[in-house]
Amino acid sequence: MFSITTIILGFFYLLPFTTIGICKPITEGQDITVLFQNDGNWTTHADKPSAILVLNPSNRRDAVDTCASYGEELLDCKDLSIFYHQLQYQVYLGNVKQNQTLWSSCSKKPFTLDGTPSHMTDSTESPFICTNSAPTVTKVDTDFSTFPQINITSNGTTFEGLRDHMAFRFMKIPFAKPPTGDLRFQHAQPWNGTYVDATKYGPACLQYGRLNGNQQGFNPWGNSEDCLSLNIYTPHIPATPSIKSGPKLKPVLFWMHGGAFTHGSAVDGVFDGASLVSRGDVVLVTVNYRLSIFGFLALNDSTVTGNYDVSDKIEALKWVQKHISAFGGDPNNVTIFGQSAGGSAVISLIQSQKAAGLFTGAIAQSSGGGYATTPSAAAAQILPFIDKLCPHATGAVRLECLQSLPAETLLQITETNVTSWTSVIDGVYLEDMPIAQLAKGQKYVNNVKFMAGYMPDEYQSLVAEALPPNITSLEAGLEIMHKTGALNAKQVEAVLESPLWEVSPTETTAVGNSSSEYSFNNAYNATVNVATNAFLTGPAIQVARVGAASYSFDRMWIYTMDRAYALSYLNPWGMCSFPVDHPEVSYYKCHSGDLYEVFGTYYLYDQPIRVDDDVYYTNAIQDMWASFARTGNPNVDKSYLTTRGYNSTLAFFSDFVWPSFNAITPQVASLQFPGPAITTLPDQERIAVLAPFFSG
Repeated sequence: MFSITTIILGFFYLLPFTTIGICKPITEGQDITVLFQNDGNWTTHADKPSAILVLNPSNRRDAVDTCASYGEELLDCKDLSIFYHQLQYQVYLGNVKQNQTLWSSCSKKPFTLDGTPSHMTDSTESPFICTNSAPTVTKVDTDFSTFPQINITSNGTTFEGLRDHMAFRFMKIPFAKPPTGDLRFQHAQPWNGTYVDATKYGPACLQYGRLNGNQQGFNPWGNSEDCLSLNIYTPHIPATPSIKSGPKLKPVLFWMHGGAFTHGSAVDGVFDGASLVSRGDVVLVTVNYRLSIFGFLALNDSTVTGNYDVSDKIEALKWVQKHISAFGGDPNNVTIFGQSAGGSAVISLIQSQKAAGLFTGAIAQSSGGGYATTPSAAAAQILPFIDKLCPHATGAVRLECLQSLPAETLLQITETNVTSWTSVIDGVYLEDMPIAQLAKGQKYVNNVKFMAGYMPDEYQSLVAEALPPNITSLEAGLEIMHKTGALNAKQVEAVLESPLWEVSPTETTAVGNSSSEYSFNNAYNATVNVATNAFLTGPAIQVARVGAASYSFDRMWIYTMDRAYALSYLNPWGMCSFPVDHPEVSYYKCHSGDLYEVFGTYYLYDQPIRVDDDVYYTNAIQDMWASFARTGNPNVDKSYLTTRGYNSTLAFFSDFVWPSFNAITPQVASLQFPGPAITTLPDQERIAVLAPFFSG
């Protein structure tokens, strides 16, 4: 087993951080990469060395001047060995040769990759490495005013972004016109401009809850109806942004946040991309989309038709096609991914013919089966409240009335009256219910490579404090689940009539099911199981089964996350994580317990390393997600791992191969560290009881 101490790199000298905040280098034509060996230990990111590789061949004088324009200097040749794996990876990519010479600060002769001086002169043109003294983003409310800035141009628009210790970042990039005034309740329209200040985050969309304002410290960027922006994190800026594809461009991961379509944001610190892109060598895009009434209002007429949120995501994907190559991303290799409602959005985009050709892969995390409703059902839910605001109005007159109302008036409806929102089958963006459309086969969906998975105990964190752990009967638990919307009446009835959720008469408070004689050791665990299978895992498995049977996907990979780390704000009763140094303690693998692992952002919330395996598991997850984005296969190439020095993931795959999923051999990867394994779809008998009554 590896030790954290064996993978921490040594001390690295950093320049005094003085004038760097006012440096605005011109980078047109420069091919630059942040070199950062991300070993996964999030507690030491700021202490690890970082540098900037400039691939443009230059003489020594020009190399010195270029580094100075960045507020940096040439790297000391003694530090070349620190970046051994990063430089070997550049050889692996074909960006440099093994005998490549590089300028350093040591002498007037360039050095080879291993730090040996060459026999060339200072007029020789070679790539070079600059120091990188940019700060590390270590907290949600980071002040970006002191970060060095970087300018790039794409299709006539200049974007001014930032360099940090681990990557480049460009924030608050508008991809659509502000959906306000006469564009409220209209589908997204492309934004066109010549300059974007991408040096700070933009506001979250209007919502209630954790990201409504900054009372809980999670959203210092505010909220606005004018919120259609995206953020880009990239390890690499290419020399020629006009190139649309090629070996130097990185795979793109396009993230859609969760939040029940009523809350959440691309600016949530959990989704900061520096860790994922530095580890995975990918470009990450995170996108805001309109929420609740602003994104989903559908009145069953030809004027207010809904699916504004779907149009937002598609418009953002079109923006990616137009501009992402300038940020180092390959527009021909885009993988959409999302969790919870964001996972459901993944399924909607797979369905939507308007999204055809905009992505090549998809990852749905805890997505359920996707959700949609009919225009008539959507209108029936909301019209009583709309009629009070715009009485006796229909069609264009009603739309004009709604567009004139204060945004807060509309938002209040979503808090007090209509709290559930979903896409509609409008015949334009969506043609059928998700499962029904998947069942028609690949001609009726976007036929892409597909990866999906779930947490074993999804609903424990979703029901939160509404379900007390000491509940005394399954009946009482089901009643609570019915009231919260996790179960419908027919599912409650079916469960009570089935023997599959029998609870031990001598209940224990243990997490999980230790009773050998009865199905469940207590009513709490039985209730969590019912809600998990009814609301998320059961429908997600239905997507996998139907997708496999109808050959809807180019190839499929299914997983279950058997290790979890609870978000700091989503750990009801303290049972969604195990204590530091005590992995033997049983805990629930809850909804959203996979997000820290995917993004590696524990450090923004001061989360400790519970045991070393947390680091290695996070490494494996990020490596698999990046591999899927790169190749459409989550099995990471071992030569890639060796070259990058990713030894813990090499150990993960030493005796493990993740098989693809199909109707004949429906195998599932049980992801854990150590000891990933191959298993099958869970709880099939119980899901069969609930499945006839799945909604959406």
